[in-house]
Amino acid sequence: MDAQDHAAAGPRREPAVRAGTANGRGVLEGAFHLLDVLSAAEEGAGLSELARDAGIPKATTYRLLRQLASLGAVQQHGQRYFVGQRLARLGGSWHPDPRLRAAAREPVRLLSALTTTVVFLTVLEGDRVRVITAARGEIKEVPPVLPGSELAEATAAGRVLLTQRPDGDAVPPGFTLAEWRRAQASVRRSGSVAVDHQEVLPGVCCVAVPVRRPDGEIVASISALAVRPAVPAGLTELVLRASREITRNLGRT
Repeated sequence: MDAQDHAAAGPRREPAVRAGTANGRGVLEGAFHLLDVLSAAEEGAGLSELARDAGIPKATTYRLLRQLASLGAVQQHGQRYFVGQRLARLGGSWHPDPRLRAAAREPVRLLSALTTTVVFLTVLEGDRVRVITAARGEIKEVPPVLPGSELAEATAAGRVLLTQRPDGDAVPPGFTLAEWRRAQASVRRSGSVAVDHQEVLPGVCCVAVPVRRPDGEIVASISALAVRPAVPAGLTELVLRASREITRNLGRT
């Protein structure tokens, strides 16, 4: 994302983050991506670990961390970096249901371990598909899916959630009218299950199903993403089973 200063007068200020790129990203985007990775590290992370997980060169990661630390967005203790107090205050403005996160944590972890897939629980925030919790086990081919991050509307998770909106016939961002009608028809034919057969990423398939409260209200979607050219046999049923387990856990809270 580029920003241009059109001020006509006054001394020119040096930007907190200089224009440039971080592994093909604009610096601002690279900084937010780095903060996303850091926010998932509850015990902090070292420079090499952050650079690896963010996919940003180590020297660039170091420069971004120094700039973010000067703004209070990052703090350093010894050789490890943590989310800074200023960013923590800002991040606290979004509060997913803690009961839903707690109810999903173990089913998400177990589904990922059993199926060797990346598993994530998502909710709708307006028209935004936001991740609450995720697990990816030993899979390294897919970048970390971090809590609070957004998924594209066209993903299987996005299609499940968006078709369940009260105004489900309204075309959401990211779809043409024809694409949205096809997505609706596909989800309805399958009984609210959405399957992505490499439509979003080549070589990656995904199954998503709704998660309901005990009273039947759909509150989230659970998805399993497989780095394979076809959906593994039995994966849909295992995702449905995990969804039912989350519903049972919600009934116990």
